[in-house]
Parts: sequence; C-alpha cells; structure tokens
Amino acid sequence: MQPHIKCKEGDIAKYVLIPGDPARVKLIAGFLTDAKEVANNREFLTFRGKYKGIDISVTSTGIGCPSTAIAIEELANLGAEIFIRIGTCGALQKGIESGDIIIPFAAVRAEGTSKEYIPVEFPAVADPEVFSALTWSAKSQNLKFFTGVNRTHDAFYEHIRNFVRWGDIYLDERMKNWKYPLVSSEMECAIAFLLPMLRGLKSGCVLAVNTPEALEDVVKDPNMVYKLDESIPAKSGIENAIKVALESIVLLNNK
Repeated sequence: MQPHIKCKEGDIAKYVLIPGDPARVKLIAGFLTDAKEVANNREFLTFRGKYKGIDISVTSTGIGCPSTAIAIEELANLGAEIFIRIGTCGALQKGIESGDIIIPFAAVRAEGTSKEYIPVEFPAVADPEVFSALTWSAKSQNLKFFTGVNRTHDAFYEHIRNFVRWGDIYLDERMKNWKYPLVSSEMECAIAFLLPMLRGLKSGCVLAVNTPEALEDVVKDPNMVYKLDESIPAKSGIENAIKVALESIVLLNNK
C-alpha cells in the first residue's frame, strides 16, 4: 500500500493520466468504460477504466511539483510506465487563445522540487515517442495546438517581476523579433517530465490554455496576469486535451 495515493499492487495500469484537479479525474472517467474509483486520499483521487479496450488509470496530483512528484513516485512503484499530464496553463505568446492546446517538448525548471533530485543543469524533456503521439493525436482531431518550451514554477501569485523577466527578450531591439520558444507557464510539467525520465519511464504533457498572457504584452502591462478564464472555450479546451491524451495512448499502444 502506497502511503499517499493509497493504492496497492495490481491497482494501477501501465498508462496513467495525471491531471492536477481531482474533479478532472471524474471528468476523464466519463470518457472511459467500466470506470471505477480505486482510492481517494488527500489530493490524490484515482480511477481506473478502459478506453477503446486499453486499461488506463487516472490519478490527480494536486497543485505544484511537490505533490506531483509524490504521485509519480508511488504510481511508478506500482507499475505505471507511461504518464501523461493533462493540465491547464497560461499562454505566453500572441496568437494563442483560451481553449487552445499546448503540447510542450521541454520545461524550464524554475521550481524547487526537481532540484531535490538532480542539479538544475539536467534538462526536463518529454519522451520523444509520447510527444510525437500527442502531436499526431491533436493533428488527427484537427485541433489548434502549439508546441514549444513550458515554464514550470512554484508560486501562482509570484512577484510580478519574477514573471516579467521571462519577457525581457522582447525589450531588446536585436531579439524582439526572434521566434522565442517559451510558449506556456504552469506548475507541474518539469517534474512530470524529469521524474519518469530519471526512473527509465516515459511521459508527456498536454495543456489547455486558460490564461492568455503574452509576454510581449505583459512587459508593457504586468496587471494582465493571474486572470483565469473560465469561459466555454476554456472548458472545451480541457475536454480537447483529454481527447488528445486518450487517443495518444491508442497510438502508443498500437506501436
């Protein structure tokens, strides 16, 4: 019995979806057949069911890297091999709107948890096969999606200067027109990439935008950040992210 997720051997499938919000676990369970609750403790709610005949577990991680690391560690102890985070994020580039999908291939480790495992110079990147499956899944569903580098940090209500500095590149005449690859900001992707990789496992992330906060605009008006969008397009984006993750598992399972 794992001490935090309260699951035991035989409870967890090879494929695990890891949203942050426990309520999103129930939303994902609605896409599965024979979905049943396995355990519920603290922020860790676990369901298990099937999607197109494939056995899938879903476990919420709570907010931030510390609890996400606990969930991944204990799920891995029970046989999980492929993790896909389904989350929300802020969009850091113009042209990315609420409800759009972001599939990052790497994350800036601007948080503290991953530093407890390995020095910050070690990169946090998605498994290539999982990233490829996620992008192909989004393409096959004709969804608007973006790829790039995500920024993972610890404090949602951080000091605004800490956020704005990531957009300083736009203030430089030489650099302001570069194709800057930083596309999103959230609080879990770095450890969701790094920890499975350190354990010889695989992971990827698919994010739904619920906070458009283009850095080139934020450096001019810092007050535009921290405004979560709960509109219908934003909620539809979460459902689309779920569909992308589920269909990517079908692709991975058929390889």
